[in-house]
Amino acid sequence: MSSGNLRLDLYNPKTIESLEQGFDSSWVVLQGRDAIRDFERDSDLKTALNIKLAALAADGVTDPAEIREWTLEGLVLR
Repeated sequence: MSSGNLRLDLYNPKTIESLEQGFDSSWVVLQGRDAIRDFERDSDLKTALNIKLAALAADGVTDPAEIREWTLEGLVLR
């Protein structure tokens, strides 16, 4: 990923919808991995996911399944 590219369509409705779907599906996977974590109050994890999502969108990744895979890759749960 190289988020140095400026994407003019970054905030179009289709991209936003894909990012939301990617976030939601990633969140479900993370909840399945750690039943003890308080996901509702974990703002650090939400921020980390959103940063990854923004970088993916900047790189032109718009497929929700691909977004989920790239978002979860390398994400370390504490």
